[in-house]
Amino acid sequence: MEKLFHILREGVTAAHTIDYMKRYLSDREYVELDLDTDWKLEENGKYYVNLCGTNGLAFRIGRQTGTYPSFRVAMAHSDYPNFQIKPNPVIGGKHVTKLNVEIYGGMYQKSWLDRPLGVAGKVIVAGDSPFTPQVRLYRSDRPLCLIPSLAIHMDRELNRKGALDVAKELVPLTALSEKGDLLQEVADALDILREAILDYDLYLYNMETPVIVGLDSSMIASPRLDNLTSVGAILDMLEQAQTVPDGTVDVMVVFDNEEVGSLSRQGADSELLSMVLHKIGQTLCGEKFRLSEVLGKSFLLSVDVAHGNHPNYEEKSDATNKAYMGQGFCIKRSVGQKYGTTAESASVLKQLCHTRQIPYTIAINKTGIPGGSTLGPIATCHVPFPCADIGMPILAMHSASELGAVADYEALKKMISEFYTA
Repeated sequence: MEKLFHILREGVTAAHTIDYMKRYLSDREYVELDLDTDWKLEENGKYYVNLCGTNGLAFRIGRQTGTYPSFRVAMAHSDYPNFQIKPNPVIGGKHVTKLNVEIYGGMYQKSWLDRPLGVAGKVIVAGDSPFTPQVRLYRSDRPLCLIPSLAIHMDRELNRKGALDVAKELVPLTALSEKGDLLQEVADALDILREAILDYDLYLYNMETPVIVGLDSSMIASPRLDNLTSVGAILDMLEQAQTVPDGTVDVMVVFDNEEVGSLSRQGADSELLSMVLHKIGQTLCGEKFRLSEVLGKSFLLSVDVAHGNHPNYEEKSDATNKAYMGQGFCIKRSVGQKYGTTAESASVLKQLCHTRQIPYTIAINKTGIPGGSTLGPIATCHVPFPCADIGMPILAMHSASELGAVADYEALKKMISEFYTA
């Protein structure tokens, strides 16, 4: 669990997750490549592709057999619902300083109340030219704000109320004076002048750390289980896959902006993945390589958390497909094409599970309760490989702190290992 706990602590923003991924792979002798340079790839080589800073891609090459390679691509995302700090962030008040924030993604709002919150993200300063700005990562090492709830004595209906007034009730308090200056705090930490900051992508993050929970030590409680459990499992298993099957390229890709629709340069709803796969193919096979000729023998594995069966809300689960926590990873199905799994692709996973006796459950939403979408159906619109969606079942999804099972994370890792090596 220590590797998972490490990435849960480190991945406080998408940029920090990708920075962690890059450092992890660099320490394990992955060679960094840039998209805008010529590549030289070798059999059994390990490579990391420098993308947009909040997404990343790595791959390992098996022994080439003289034919076009097949691609086994496991995908996850680096972002999660939180608060993004707006430009001109300070909201002054009588004896207080507050922060102007906007909700990023579909969070459970009340779960963020009364928690010590840090600030982290990217800070942009001038580079060698206006078109090459310099990116600095920032992360506060102490809580800088908190969103205080209203005392129950002042509104006896609080426990019965639903949505909060975002512009009023979800405004972080950051100082008990009118002199609070977040950007000065950031500049001091980065050892730069405040006026050197051109812009930023800064977010609030829950500073609570992952813990093991339960009389039987069976559960994990942590911020950002969605979707750092997937990033951590793929990263770990890609590196542990010592033998890549002949004629195969094992790929890991982490996209950004999944929680807001994926339609961005660094999101799954872009040509980025197809561009990289095409470049790998042409580097290995020459200009004659066409991605369309490997569609049938390649595979996309979309890895994202699933809704576990909630023991206090059994009626929210499907009648015959309940994803009980602690019973394995989930194969995710959706009649409405929210997930990329088909009967054929699910059968592939079931056979892989049977080979190594990997436990799994089927996760499908109860009729009338539509779930969120994942990377699978989005990415296959651009790279139409056979695709399946899997993930670790959790409770309290999109809360400030989520709950999963140790056994399910271990099953997820075994599934991804089998996917890469079978």
